[in-house]
Amino acid sequence: MARKRRLLRRLLLALAALAALAALALGATRRLDGPLGPLPGGAFRSGTPVADVAPDWSFARELREIEIETDPARPRSVRTWFVVEGGALVVSADFLNPGKRWPYDVLRDPRVRVRLAGRIFERRAARVEDPAAIAALRRAFARKYALAPDGLAARTTVWFFRMDPP
Repeated sequence: MARKRRLLRRLLLALAALAALAALALGATRRLDGPLGPLPGGAFRSGTPVADVAPDWSFARELREIEIETDPARPRSVRTWFVVEGGALVVSADFLNPGKRWPYDVLRDPRVRVRLAGRIFERRAARVEDPAAIAALRRAFARKYALAPDGLAARTTVWFFRMDPP
C-alpha cells in the first residue's frame, strides 16, 4: 500500500512539473517574434511592412501557412491555413482545438497583421457568413490541403475570415 502511494505521489509530481513547464513555455512564447510551431506567439518583430492595400496575393498561393497577429493592444500571433480565392486572402479557424482564442479576438477587434514570406500586411479580418461562400471556401481548402470532402474536416466547425484592406 505504501509503495502505491509513493508511486502515485511521484506520478502527481511529474504531472505537476509537466504542467508547470507547459505553462512556462506558453507564457514565454508571448515574447517570441510570432508563433513557435503550433504555440501562439507575440507581436511580429521582423518582416518588411507592405503599404499596398490591394496586393496581388498570387505570390502566396503555394505557401502552406500564414501568421496572423491579433489584438493590437496585447499582440498575440498564431499560424493557420489560408487560401487565395477570387483574388482574396482567406484564413480558416477550425475548432478542433477548443482552446483556440484568436477568432474571438478578431471579432472584438478586426485589426490584424498578417505575415507571409517575410512581408507584413495590415488588414481587417471580416468573417465570411454567406453559406454559398462558406461551401466554396471549404472546397478550396479541401483542394489545397488534400482533405477528404466527406472527412472530419467537412464536419468540423470552421470560421473563415477574409483579410480585407484596413
